[in-house]
Amino acid sequence: AIIQIDGVTVDLATVPYTDFEVTLDMQAGVLHRQFTVNGVRVQVDRFISVATKELADLRWSFTAIDGQTHDVQLTALIDGDVVNEDSNYDEKFWDVLDAEVTNDTAFLMTRTVPNPFGVPQFTVAAQQRFVSDLPAIDVVQEDKQVGNIFAGQVGAATQRIEKRVIVTTSRDYADDAAVKHATDTIFASIASATYDDLYDAHAAGWAERWEKADVQITG
Repeated sequence: AIIQIDGVTVDLATVPYTDFEVTLDMQAGVLHRQFTVNGVRVQVDRFISVATKELADLRWSFTAIDGQTHDVQLTALIDGDVVNEDSNYDEKFWDVLDAEVTNDTAFLMTRTVPNPFGVPQFTVAAQQRFVSDLPAIDVVQEDKQVGNIFAGQVGAATQRIEKRVIVTTSRDYADDAAVKHATDTIFASIASATYDDLYDAHAAGWAERWEKADVQITG
């Protein structure tokens, strides 16, 4: 994602920041990250669900801690323009089959390129939808990249943007049409769930794993 605060792109390699912290909650299987830039505290929570294996959930929380109001913009992307570090001559391995964007959803379907090694080709579809306190204002649609842009003002009251991504593949479905249809079907199954509902189901799944492993995490 690309975050802008008061028109400045947040790149922690180039902009001043404080309160940086990264925490991996191994018990619940959630990655937490936070930092403060230009008076705005940014918190990011991310997990890959073990309850719904196709679901990745990312939530950004923005809070102004300097008593001021700030303009915040977030661009959430699905990028199919992937380069493997060990590829020959920056060779790319994905072709885009389908791309769709609406005001607050984006969809991208890709397939691996043909190869002379007898390795089967496979298809991957990714769709993102949002639960957001900030309004959607624009979209991104390029040859191999789609996305949605949210923006608004942030004060002392925390504003959140939750991105839900469903990824389906031809390993689990008969053809490309079924792969694409599956993203809608799975989204429908979680449409009424809150972030806490999805988190609780995920954490419960990890609790079962820890119970089987007979490992206790305390403190």
